[in-house]
Formats: sequence, C-alpha cells, structure tokens
Amino acid sequence: MRPFLLSLLALTVVSCNPTTSQRSEAPGRGAAPDFDLENIAGGTTKATELRGNVSVIDVWATWCKPCIDEIPKFNRLHDEYRGKDVRIVGITVQSPHDDIAPKSKEFGINYTVLVGNDAVEDGFGGIIGWPTTFVVTKDWKIYKKYIGALADKEERIKKDIETLLQTAS
Repeated sequence: MRPFLLSLLALTVVSCNPTTSQRSEAPGRGAAPDFDLENIAGGTTKATELRGNVSVIDVWATWCKPCIDEIPKFNRLHDEYRGKDVRIVGITVQSPHDDIAPKSKEFGINYTVLVGNDAVEDGFGGIIGWPTTFVVTKDWKIYKKYIGALADKEERIKKDIETLLQTAS
C-alpha cells in the first residue's frame, strides 16, 4: 500500500487533480474551440483573433499550486516569442471571477489572461486536471495537449512552437 500512497502524493504535487498523471498527448488535428471570452485587461478576446499565430493556451485555476508554479515559464515563453507569430494565453477556469485579475497581478502574469467557462473547457475536450496546456496551430487546430506540470514542459513547448513556425499551417 505504501508505494501507492507515494505515487498518489507525487501526482498531487504536479497536478491539481490526483487522478491525472503527468503526460502529453498528440490529440490529432481537431479544431480548437471558438470562443469570445472576457480579457482581464479589458474587453473580450475572440478565438478568431488568435488564428494566424501559434498559440499556447494554458488552462489554469487561481488556487492551483502547480498552475501558479508554471507562470514564470509562460512569462519566459511570452518574452522569448514577443513580436513573432506566437501568442501565450492563460484561460482561467473554476476560479472565483473576482479573484482572477488580482491573482494574475499578484502572480506577475505578463501574457493575456482570459476568463474561461464550461463551454471552453468542453470545446477543448474537457479538462481532467490543472494545469492543462494546448499548443494550437496557426489554422486553429490542436497540435499537442500537456496535462499536469511536467518538468520539461517549457522545452517541449518551445520545440512545438519552432516546429509549427517552420511549417505551413
């Protein structure tokens, strides 16, 4: 029984859902969902505004420790790919609406943060644990899905971005 408890603890540390394992998936080339979401910087952001860019969509929650721990990685990606055809976007779900903007400021997020909803979660095929990150092609197809806080996620995403920037969508 002891190895099971250690495994459960390890999964809890890297994901906000202990039934989720650390993994990445290549779910095929299905379309990413269409959305029109509140942007905490003001106004709304539509999925159509992201098309034409490689997009890294991080679905996170304000109370999720592994999600918060990944913010500096997404800040670095945002800074590294600024001015290129790449967008880093956080979609906050399962979080009190009034917490999102203050927590985003507190955590030092420098990329776009949108207020998510059930329709977006469903559109991405459901979220079984946080953080879940999607890499989306310029033509708005899901290229890769990462579940959990993987130690090498930033490097994997960089490789995905470089691959997608070099190929026609």
